[in-house]
Amino acid sequence: MALASLVTGTGNLVSSDATVRVVRYYGAADITVYTRKQAIKVWEWVALTQACADGAVDTSSQADLPAGAVAVYSASEDNRVVGSYRLTKTINYAQVLTTDTEEYPA
Repeated sequence: MALASLVTGTGNLVSSDATVRVVRYYGAADITVYTRKQAIKVWEWVALTQACADGAVDTSSQADLPAGAVAVYSASEDNRVVGSYRLTKTINYAQVLTTDTEEYPA
């Protein structure tokens, strides 16, 4: 199998994480609930040439990302014997904050 000299497609999703934090503020008349959600997805391309992986990092793009999302690219050696490299793209999505009000129990 030949090594790829061009990064194509969306890659393979290797991990997807979501963190949810809930904070309750107890006021005089009600409870305000703040929920903050943060999502992170990691995509990977393997069996690339060194030039391809390094070039993809150098030309990394934030295009086609939702508002507030940031992508981080890294290249690393995948298999020294074969000489293949891996490209990893980690997307940190914008935090989503929601607010809700609850009444005190009667």
